[in-house]
Amino acid sequence: MSRLAAQPDLFAAPEPDPAPAPAPLAALAEMRDRLAAAPAPPWPNLSAAMAEEYRALALARQAGPEGAALAHAILQQTERLLAMTD
Repeated sequence: MSRLAAQPDLFAAPEPDPAPAPAPLAALAEMRDRLAAAPAPPWPNLSAAMAEEYRALALARQAGPEGAALAHAILQQTERLLAMTD
């Protein structure tokens, strides 16, 4: 076992920056449109549905009042789709 750690290459090209995340309003609108067009629940289980709801609520907090309205529409679509499984 070596006592010296591997050193990074100081002359290597830098890693490219990751693609920027879409704006919260755009992400919420895409999520709402996808759920409104879904004929059946798109999630494999309830945990995945809840994770998407939490993501929508987090995006809504970043987006302000317009985001809150979109999140409300997303939650309504989620309820519609989950009612199909009852």
